[in-house]
Amino acid sequence: MTAWAAPYGRPLLGVRRAETRAACAELGLAPWEDPHNVDPRFTRVRLRTEVLPLLEEVLGGGVAESLARTAASLRTDNEALDALAPAPSGPELAVEELAELPAALRLRTLRSWLAERGARALTAKHLAAVDALVSDWHGQGPAAVPGGSAGRRLQVHRTGGILRAW
Repeated sequence: MTAWAAPYGRPLLGVRRAETRAACAELGLAPWEDPHNVDPRFTRVRLRTEVLPLLEEVLGGGVAESLARTAASLRTDNEALDALAPAPSGPELAVEELAELPAALRLRTLRSWLAERGARALTAKHLAAVDALVSDWHGQGPAAVPGGSAGRRLQVHRTGGILRAW
C-alpha cells in the first residue's frame, strides 16, 4: 500500500495504530474502526493479528518496521524498473527483441502489452506462461490469460517469432 495512489491519500500510513488511537483519545475523538480490519476471514487480518505478533516475539521486535522499509525499497525499485521497461505498441511483439531484455524488464513489457490487449487479474503464473513463449520456447501451444470479452480468455500465440493475443 502506498501513501498516495490516486484517488486515495493515506497521510497516516506510517503512524502505528496505537499512536493514532492514543491521539484520538487525547483529543476526545472516537475513531471509526473498519470492520474488515478485524475480520479473521481476511488473510491480511490474520497476518496482522496472529503472525506478526509471533514474529515480533520470536525475533525480538522491529519486524513491522523492517517490513515497511523493505516494502518502500521494493516500491522504488519497481518504479525504476517500470520506467526502464520498453513500452509496447501495437498488436504484436517481436520475440527477438523481448528475449534480449533482462527478465525484470521483459515481464513488465509483457504485462503492459497484455493489459493493452484487455488482460486483467494477471497472476505470476499467467505471466510466466506467456514469458515461456519467449524465454523457454519449445513449440508449446498458446498461453491463456484472463481477459478479452466476457467469459473468455485471451490466447497468446507465438508464430514466426511474433507474439499475438486474441
